[in-house]
Amino acid sequence: MMMEVKSKIRIKDIAEKAGVSVGTVDRVLHGRTNVSKASLEKVQKVLDEINYVPNHYASALATNKTYYFAAILPMHEADSYWARVEKGLIEGVKRYSDFKIAFKIFRYDPFNDESFEFEYKKLLESSPYAVIIGPIFQQRIMTDFVAKLDEKSIPYAFLDSNWPEFSPVTFYGQDSIRSGEFSARIMTMASGGNPKRLFLFKILGEGRVASRQQLFREKGFRQYMQNHCPDCEIVEVNLYAYDKQGMKDIMYKAFSENKDVKFGISFNSSIHIVCSFLKKEMPEHPHVVLLGYDAVGANVECIKDGSVDFLVAQHPQKQGLNCFRSMFNACVLRMKQRVEHYVPIELLTKENIDYYVD
Repeated sequence: MMMEVKSKIRIKDIAEKAGVSVGTVDRVLHGRTNVSKASLEKVQKVLDEINYVPNHYASALATNKTYYFAAILPMHEADSYWARVEKGLIEGVKRYSDFKIAFKIFRYDPFNDESFEFEYKKLLESSPYAVIIGPIFQQRIMTDFVAKLDEKSIPYAFLDSNWPEFSPVTFYGQDSIRSGEFSARIMTMASGGNPKRLFLFKILGEGRVASRQQLFREKGFRQYMQNHCPDCEIVEVNLYAYDKQGMKDIMYKAFSENKDVKFGISFNSSIHIVCSFLKKEMPEHPHVVLLGYDAVGANVECIKDGSVDFLVAQHPQKQGLNCFRSMFNACVLRMKQRVEHYVPIELLTKENIDYYVD
């Protein structure tokens, strides 16, 4: 059986078939102006006849344009969830090294609304081509920021926390409600079906958690517990960011006064703070079954030594990489993208932690 190989169609060939100039075909293919309706129809007819598929990659390269992407993300420590997100974003930039790409990260204090406002105004002044937005808490601030992006026709993506009321190019992150429900089910199963009491550890700043994602995880958790274990008492332990001694005092009081509580959960990546306290300050305290989020270094150490029982993982590096790739494909290559990308809700234990790859 012989396979027919079609010869490569050149712009010159399309121009001859359509009876127009090469320049006219070039303007049509690249969506430029100054093309008459009649010429446009002639060129489009030929393109339809030859089943022309545009080479977006080559077209974007041909412009020789510099594409400046900006990201606004929370401040973080070196070995943290957001450090891995950043690593993924930078990996995404490097994957498109054929293009001229500029990339800058603006960092804000997740517990300080004014910090986010200050940074997003600096970002806007830098005139980015597209923007990737990390999680914040306040609806008003996000509404103002998105309105300014829309005014300037700057496309944007959400990373980690979704805001379905807006119109991003794409979103990458977990379904926070489902994630909270999942965690509640795991804790219920670990307790034998009916935990009487459990700790809920929170890291607060200015009287609140750092992002909506944590808020909605807690919402999903409480919904599940209300439906399946309505008599379970949730003992909140509020730990205040930037006050290490205060954290120790609060945890000491909580564990001392609630020795019957055998289960605990945290909806951020700081469960290792609880583990470290118990190991150093209260080593004789009975084991508390703990569930936390994110396979960051300190949490992994805790799960390996048995002081943490469960971690819910969400591939932060892949989130960063895939979010940048979707934004590049949509904004530079003009390829249509799916808007919502919910990442898997994965449970890690001592037995499978060595096989988790971000």
